Amino acid sequence: MREKLTEIRRFITAVVGPHAALQPKGRWIKHLNTQLGSVESTLDIIAEYIDS
Repeated sequence: MREKLTEIRRFITAVVGPHAALQPKGRWIKHLNTQLGSVESTLDIIAEYIDS
C-alpha cells in the first residue's frame, strides 16, 4: 500500500502539478485534483490500517 501511495503522490507531483500550474483555475484540473486527493486519502488510510 505504501508503494502505491508513493506512486500516486509522484504522479500528482510529476504529471498533474505542471499542468495545474498552467491552468490553476481550469475545471478539469480542479476535478482531477479532487479525484486524486480522494485516492491518495483512501490509500493512506489503508496503509495505516495495514501498518497497525
